[in-house]
Amino acid sequence: MLGLRPAPDAAVVLGALLSLAGYLLPWFRLQSGYSWSFSGWAYASLSTGGGWTLITFGWIAVALIAGLWARRSSGAAMVAVVGAICGLFFALAVVAVSFAEFRERGSLNWVGEMPFGIGLPVLAAGLGLAVAGGVRAIVRTTGLPAVPR
Repeated sequence: MLGLRPAPDAAVVLGALLSLAGYLLPWFRLQSGYSWSFSGWAYASLSTGGGWTLITFGWIAVALIAGLWARRSSGAAMVAVVGAICGLFFALAVVAVSFAEFRERGSLNWVGEMPFGIGLPVLAAGLGLAVAGGVRAIVRTTGLPAVPR
């Protein structure tokens, strides 16, 4: 029985928190000196609301909450993995839509010339850690050996 007492998996919880921070921090700007940065926070704070971009927050929250029981329950660990992967999918969609705002320039390396923030690397590291921690928690809770013999 799962019980009410949490048994958090540190990698899943830390990964979910990092991914949330990376989603909220600035990813990039259209050009140097441009006042609006693309980020999950920028979309969420639009005057019309964040719309479908807010779904990413929900999936990261699912991973975080399930991660609180992932060390004890394989079901919670699986939900944490699903939440992290769905968060990854929706974050990727939001970032792709953001990149679509750029018009092609004459240079072949126009993306490399953009002013990038810390958000994308933190988002990637957080989601990767949450998925890896969730998979490890599944292996731990099911009692399966990590490497088949």
